[in-house]
Amino acid sequence: MNRLGTGFWCGIFLLSSVASAQDPQFASVTETVLSLRNYAQSHPDTKGAIPDVTVAKHQIRDWIETRLAGFPRNGNGADLSNYFHEAINKAKLFCDDDDDCLPTALGFLDEIEVTRDHGYLIVKTAVGVGIWCGYDNSAYIYEWKDSKWQRAWENEQDDYSKDAYHPQMLHSVRLSDPDKDGTRLILTLGSRTGCLAAFKTFYYRVWRTGTPNPILDKSETLNDEGEPPVIGKLSTDDLLIEFSAGGTGYGFPHKALRHYEFHGTTAIQTDPIAPTARDFVEEWLAAPWQDSAARSGSRALREWHTKLHRDDAQGDYPEPAMQCTSDPSVVSIATHLEEMPKRYFLVRVMDPSGQTTPPLHFIMANISDQPIADCTKPDPAADRQPSLIPANQ
Repeated sequence: MNRLGTGFWCGIFLLSSVASAQDPQFASVTETVLSLRNYAQSHPDTKGAIPDVTVAKHQIRDWIETRLAGFPRNGNGADLSNYFHEAINKAKLFCDDDDDCLPTALGFLDEIEVTRDHGYLIVKTAVGVGIWCGYDNSAYIYEWKDSKWQRAWENEQDDYSKDAYHPQMLHSVRLSDPDKDGTRLILTLGSRTGCLAAFKTFYYRVWRTGTPNPILDKSETLNDEGEPPVIGKLSTDDLLIEFSAGGTGYGFPHKALRHYEFHGTTAIQTDPIAPTARDFVEEWLAAPWQDSAARSGSRALREWHTKLHRDDAQGDYPEPAMQCTSDPSVVSIATHLEEMPKRYFLVRVMDPSGQTTPPLHFIMANISDQPIADCTKPDPAADRQPSLIPANQ
């Protein structure tokens, strides 16, 4: 569909070149991608990845950049995405029938997405790899400079050795505002690709413009409850991400937060780690003691932590949070971990900034195997916390 008008489209893209048959550069992409199907069942130790996958990635990138040479500063990214879609579709490089790309997507492409952020163009590509419905995303950021689009950053995975290659689906690529020195942070949120179970590894990485390597590179396991399964909020010196964790066995998933402050090329994790006291209990139990110690009111809680620590995220919370009469800043959270008796966790809700709005901070004040007599008032608000990250982040 021509959203900007025929005259505009003609002036920018020259409609006669839309057909892939008239685009020799894309013909090379097609030839390389189709040739990958010959290796669909080979190299399972590297998820079907071979050096020709990199050739395909770079041919696609070069094809995109040829189109960007005629793309105006204020051009419509959706129209450019549509152009790429039409060419890939005409070349029959999409997997429109699962029978054609099972058990591997090697030799197929997924959508090329063009979006804008802070005046930059962000382009995501997807090349099929040797995994059931699996695609490996690459990302490129382009800056308008010297009256043209120039590549300013790229994120590709081209090391196909067994332990190094982790193809991923990129859920978000974002830039921050510039800091006082004019540099920006770049965030990518991704997860393992392919048709997997609800629990999968996800990745969060942050670069500072002008530095070749990420200044934050972490991976964890999430419960894939929605799309996207992980969201983030990025500023000039701060990152907050939210995802569902736990629930891998008996029990339910909970919300987890990760918060980092950036100082130059150094990333420091700080509170909060959870949006509610109930979520905090699960995070406190799952973390190693050296992390949970800093969020404990007493070193004596180490014995409880050792006894109750679970790496399998199994357990449930059969009662509502209870506010404590003598100290309204403390709530009692009851748990029933599998094969264990019920326990009661006293969590102190703290806000060092003096504000009454989240994100709040939590301290494990005490743990008991008996109900806390002073904590009998149901506190539904302690169990309900809207996302701390706006939908448009």
